[in-house]
Amino acid sequence: MGTSQKQHAIRRSTRLPLEIPVLVTSLNPAVTLSDPATTTLVNAHGCGLIIQRPVPNGIQVRLDIVSAGRHTTGKIAEVVPLGGEPEGWLLGIELDIPGNFWGIEYAPSDWKIDDGPPSMETAPGAPESAPAAKPASAARRWRLTDISAGGCYLEAAAPIAVGSLVLVSVRVANSECLLDGIVRASHPQSGMGVEFLSAAQDHRARVERVIDLLVTHREVPRVMVGRQERASDHSLKLDPASQSSTGPPDPLLELIRQGDSLPVEQFLDALKTQRLGKRREPRTELSLPLLLTGTDVSGRPLDQRVTALDVSRHGARLEGIHGRLQPGDQVFLARGTQKEQFRVAWVGAEDTPRAGQIGVMAIDHETSLWDQDLQTTEPHPEVTNIRNPETQKPRA
Repeated sequence: MGTSQKQHAIRRSTRLPLEIPVLVTSLNPAVTLSDPATTTLVNAHGCGLIIQRPVPNGIQVRLDIVSAGRHTTGKIAEVVPLGGEPEGWLLGIELDIPGNFWGIEYAPSDWKIDDGPPSMETAPGAPESAPAAKPASAARRWRLTDISAGGCYLEAAAPIAVGSLVLVSVRVANSECLLDGIVRASHPQSGMGVEFLSAAQDHRARVERVIDLLVTHREVPRVMVGRQERASDHSLKLDPASQSSTGPPDPLLELIRQGDSLPVEQFLDALKTQRLGKRREPRTELSLPLLLTGTDVSGRPLDQRVTALDVSRHGARLEGIHGRLQPGDQVFLARGTQKEQFRVAWVGAEDTPRAGQIGVMAIDHETSLWDQDLQTTEPHPEVTNIRNPETQKPRA
């Protein structure tokens, strides 16, 4: 079998970027190898993993998931030098018996090589009566509670760290959707907020497809989340600012982007409020002149007059912005002798009604810049998020 055929064998089922500790051992007496390693991606036909020594291509190996007391055999189908110091090698391993050796609870549909549960062979030396531990990939259970075109919130006892690139697999109504994202908020024992990253033109359409299926079928989706192997491997677009405002305002995404800057209780309260179809807080229409200072994405200082169009206890919508800002940037707003720091939540896209506008949230969670104005002006009643229909649809 040629190299291209071997690569096809490894890649003919959906690959998931998961980190699973394994022990790789040579079955060739002429090659000494018994090293711990961690997979970078897995599928029903094999895996990719990195080791710190060169090995011959084509040799038979044994793979052990020690924590689960499970093993299988395969062949090294590809050896790629990675360079670096110390040097590493990426191995592509083709399993002798395809299937869900990895123990993924909700594996992709094209992994159904066999209908039975994954093999649970006992590793040498393990007590026969000892129950096998679950592999690291199955240690987390995910529950999708909120989703919009721009992001989602997943409940889990052990969420992934902020800044991690993830692949979210959502299966509903016998349909599976894979979504690229980055963790923006992570709350131990509660869950995590994921911002979707547009890797292809159909990415938003995939999210909308998931939402439609959830609304139509009203079934609990099955969710699996894996860490991305590398950003370049999945062509991720790591500049979410460029996609932040291509559609209507997305309150769920705005909340997720605030990440760990909010106390957990406040974040979850705001999430619950959105889930009920309400604004986090009343907005009051005003026209307040303010001075904005900060630094744009190119490092140039900003010092300009802007106008607050509507305000709340935690933030405002501003117009008259000159200079490029992106979500997450911090700016200062001043009014008279008062000056407070804010975080940019969203940026209006060009050629839209919100061009030249931004949404900001107070760093200290409440601002006093417009206290007197709020006390003398009636706020709008709370309304549902009808400007963002994706976030108004029933949650899973």
